[in-house]
Amino acid sequence: MEKLIDKAKKLLRQQEAKNGLPPFMVAQIKEIIAENSKLVPPSTLLEDVRYVVMDLETTGFNHARGDEIIAVGAVIVEGCEIKGDKSFHQLVYPCRQVPENVLKLTGIQREMLVGRLSFFGVLIEFLDFIGNSVIVGHNISFDLGFINPRLKKFCRSKIKNKTLDTIAMAEALHIPVKSYSLDNLLAFYGIEPGERHTAIGDALLTAQLLVHFIVALKERNIRTLTGLNHFLRQHANLGDEKIF
Repeated sequence: MEKLIDKAKKLLRQQEAKNGLPPFMVAQIKEIIAENSKLVPPSTLLEDVRYVVMDLETTGFNHARGDEIIAVGAVIVEGCEIKGDKSFHQLVYPCRQVPENVLKLTGIQREMLVGRLSFFGVLIEFLDFIGNSVIVGHNISFDLGFINPRLKKFCRSKIKNKTLDTIAMAEALHIPVKSYSLDNLLAFYGIEPGERHTAIGDALLTAQLLVHFIVALKERNIRTLTGLNHFLRQHANLGDEKIF
């Protein structure tokens, strides 16, 4: 069985290197994305929404210049609670050298990445984990900015789930911090940083922020996805009122 898995990994890397994926894999990815894009009713109460809070670790900040994903982490928040028994964490073989500063920051060693699945091998399982949940991240455009361009290139598709950015939520709620960095917001709520700069660690920390934000929204009588959407749009239209 291990030899068969190794053979499949090798084939997948070869296919990606040729700028192509096996047709069956493209079809599978598109099918999952279509299933995941099913609408979450806008009238859904915020505490009834299934959120998937995600984070990536990467070799750098610029996918267009060749930076790659090395880890994917995600947790589920339902009923205003983090479901500790429902999480996703995978290391990813990046098909390139990982800079020393990234290895030091994340605690990931090069040997830990050897033999791991490459991006698309991990992606199928990740998409299945997401389902039609609302995807949440701290600067979620960064994370999807690594995933969607490759989906577009290889599959002519992209993740279509509704998304929430905890930075935008913090701005709209006017959390009194000097900047809306993850560290500043964690400190404001007295959340211990835990496994900071790991994909699963940062996903868990961001999930804790999300729970605090949902409580703050309810205190403002914002209780549904529609209400949240209007609240965020109103803030965007009015501009960012700086606290400091």
